[in-house]
Amino acid sequence: MTRVLVTGVTGNVGYEVAKKLQEMFVDMVGAVRNIEAARSKLGDEFTYVKLDYRSPETFIPALDGVNRIFLMFPPETDLPHFHSFIRCAKEQGIEHIVYLSVKDVQFLPFIPHYKNEKEITRQKISSTFLRAGYFMQNLNMFLLEELKTNNRIYVPAGRGETSFIDVRDVAEVAALTLTEEGKHRDKKYAITGNRSLDFYDVARVMSNILGRTITYSNPSIRDFKAYMVEKGLDESYVNAVVGVHIPTKLVLLELKRLDRIHLQGHGGRFAGYMCRSFLKRATQSGIRIRVVFL
Repeated sequence: MTRVLVTGVTGNVGYEVAKKLQEMFVDMVGAVRNIEAARSKLGDEFTYVKLDYRSPETFIPALDGVNRIFLMFPPETDLPHFHSFIRCAKEQGIEHIVYLSVKDVQFLPFIPHYKNEKEITRQKISSTFLRAGYFMQNLNMFLLEELKTNNRIYVPAGRGETSFIDVRDVAEVAALTLTEEGKHRDKKYAITGNRSLDFYDVARVMSNILGRTITYSNPSIRDFKAYMVEKGLDESYVNAVVGVHIPTKLVLLELKRLDRIHLQGHGGRFAGYMCRSFLKRATQSGIRIRVVFL
């Protein structure tokens, strides 16, 4: 019987994965550092278990009765602690890990996701690596305040283009690879949107939709860090945001030809699945990108 441990359940992607698994009537449990805080945020929507990568004593209880994991890497986590959990998962007989990675990670050996993929492979755990593009929902998160107060996109992404992806699409792929594990064993999937955009393009789209001018400031990494820390944001959080945008800034092997998710061996059910486009998301009635500005 399948039982899935979903990490990051109080965040955007983990929550959508957990919700999708529940819709599919898959037995799942949400791994959180603070159960009471999770219940305060989400209520009793899910069953929770404590998992703190800094506390190895939480590993085995969190893995009890579990045979598959949707695994995310919290940016504030030390790699040795995270890798200890991966090794424990191997020792506890976990059958399959679906790991949320980033697009083009194979060309970015200096980021944690590269090292995490290597560790999962080294432990010889059956796995699927979801190498996702840039989340559209970031516009509702760390980009939101500057959009609302200063009418600008303020991130250090240079002129690099990226393929935006909706976290709901990532969640659907994750749920299928968790429940159809035999078809996705040791696969690596690049999950992208239907076109590549730089943040100047995004600013133009948002300007047209919102009816006022949105600009892209294109700050340097140094200026971005200084500005955000001066505003009172935690430096580790600011560094994590910078890390999200470095691959875009470097413009590494952007695969503009990809406008579909191709899941080989899926038997047609999900092969060729069309992702939600950025423009469609931005113009849908009642979507957050419009609502947050009302």
